[in-house]
Amino acid sequence: MINFHDRLVPHARDAQQSDIRAATRIVEAMGGINLAQGTCALPVAEELMEAASRAMRKGHNSYTFFDGIPRLKEAVARRCAAYNRLPVGPENVLVTSGATGAFEVVCKSFIHPGDRVVMFEPIYQYHVRQARHAGADVRFVPLAPPEWDFDPAVLEDALSGGARLLVLSNPHNPTGKVFTSAELAVVAELCIRHDVVAVVDEVYEYILGPGMEHTSLAALPGMFERTVSLSSASKTFFVTGWRVGWLTGPPEVLGALGRMSDETYVCAPAPFQHAVSEGLDFPDAFFEQIRAPFHRRMQQLVEALEEIGWEPCAPRGAYYVLARYPPGFGGDDRTAMHALLDATGVAAVPGREFFPSRADSGMLRFCYAVSDETLERACDQMMRLRPS
Repeated sequence: MINFHDRLVPHARDAQQSDIRAATRIVEAMGGINLAQGTCALPVAEELMEAASRAMRKGHNSYTFFDGIPRLKEAVARRCAAYNRLPVGPENVLVTSGATGAFEVVCKSFIHPGDRVVMFEPIYQYHVRQARHAGADVRFVPLAPPEWDFDPAVLEDALSGGARLLVLSNPHNPTGKVFTSAELAVVAELCIRHDVVAVVDEVYEYILGPGMEHTSLAALPGMFERTVSLSSASKTFFVTGWRVGWLTGPPEVLGALGRMSDETYVCAPAPFQHAVSEGLDFPDAFFEQIRAPFHRRMQQLVEALEEIGWEPCAPRGAYYVLARYPPGFGGDDRTAMHALLDATGVAAVPGREFFPSRADSGMLRFCYAVSDETLERACDQMMRLRPS
């Protein structure tokens, strides 16, 4: 009998399920409350669901152009020009199979084995894994809690001497950091000085705290021609399973990225491309109110965590809270995750999932993109840990 395990390439043979997915499986098996995976359980706009249904009934169920249907590319360009202040047209847009598919295409297209790729830590692990699968030597620049600041000198050291890509998410997963214009100006200046291409994941661009504004790195002087920006319908429209994303950037690079996307995914789901193209043309008021449900939820979760003696870092964007658990609560992140589940029935993600350079973080990540009822039950059940 063939030993298939030995026939696999090393990164497939050694691949493990992420702690995010593992926590979801565990909590669903026990019937608990899932604050682990960022699926976003808020209701989808009826107009968008009707647009998807209408697209299917009209027969938009076959392959599309690999780079996306023209109407969607035009809608993405209009929204990016208006909101992100980017000088884009349809020729600057590549539709992909979600932002994850977009990032995979970037890694396959840009990274040679041994190339240095710089990322801020904590980091969304899919970015690390995909870069490493392409052969990257990943260098981490730490973000320091509670504000998740970075040291420009450390970033410059990481970028100098031949770094190929800088990867960041803004708003940031898992910290909820929203990079300021001043911080992005530092990033831009260093990318230009060291001739580095920036890859920016902006999927949470509309999910911001009160008074916060989103600034796209690509909109800064000298950066559009050296930045590839990723976004998607998943977080903007609460449709994480539709798998419609897009890349924006200079047209001379999107052709190669598009051919790689074609070889990897063929195209994004056809009817959902049509639906999202309608959604992106919703009135500005729709996009302005996206942030509204999240701030109240964030405050509720942060207050509950503080009440049980944990130390949450209140985010400025996205919909996650990283919280430091008390000393002795389980001893390490995975043990703490199980201790929380056993005591309260609430699932969170071990912080070590987001700190690849560390054995442990002393933190768990909670997702609050859930219904009012779910969050209320989770906070109530966590009160079992309240110090007496």
